[in-house]
Amino acid sequence: MAFTDSSTLGEILKEKPAAKEVLTKHAGQPIDESQLAMGMGMSIKQIAGFIGWGQEKIDAFIKDVNEL
Repeated sequence: MAFTDSSTLGEILKEKPAAKEVLTKHAGQPIDESQLAMGMGMSIKQIAGFIGWGQEKIDAFIKDVNEL
């Protein structure tokens, strides 16, 4: 299954647990469990709005996740 910016963080992490490291890499800081829990039902596009990612950063994250 190829993920998109409409995929939820929960869907991605369920299928590819290593995506947590990809998220940490793109966020540029450690992500704690409470932050992950808050974002599980949100799409990557929604999360991006909260953390200030533009479309280029979203696309890079999705690309890396799909390559796992």
